Amino acid sequence: MLNMNFNIPIFMAILVATMAFQYCLANEHVVGDSDGWSNPRYPEFYAEWASLHTFNVGDTLYFNFIEETHDVAYVPQEAYDQCHTEGANIVIKSGPGAVNLTRSGAHHYISTHEGDCDTHQKVAIYVHPSSI
Repeated sequence: MLNMNFNIPIFMAILVATMAFQYCLANEHVVGDSDGWSNPRYPEFYAEWASLHTFNVGDTLYFNFIEETHDVAYVPQEAYDQCHTEGANIVIKSGPGAVNLTRSGAHHYISTHEGDCDTHQKVAIYVHPSSI
């Protein structure tokens, strides 16, 4: 029979170190980089931006925009595809603001201000499970 002496302080230290390590691995993504969250220069701008990044649970998206010029709504894919803004779940009403990525899978964000989504101010990303 194994004699296991469970040392709670050591266990807690390992647990805290693991959590801190995971936090350090989290990335902060500024949507659109220096262009921020605005009417894009060309229709594929945000799709191209998203393709250059890897998103994981624990990461944060920063949406930089001037207060009340845009917003950020989390929507299902159909609303994203059709720029359907009615009843959208607005997660940032006044910029700039941040969204913490807490679950894996597809995420779709649009601006619900009149005409924004139609000019392709929308971004779709895929969030991978945490690497730890």
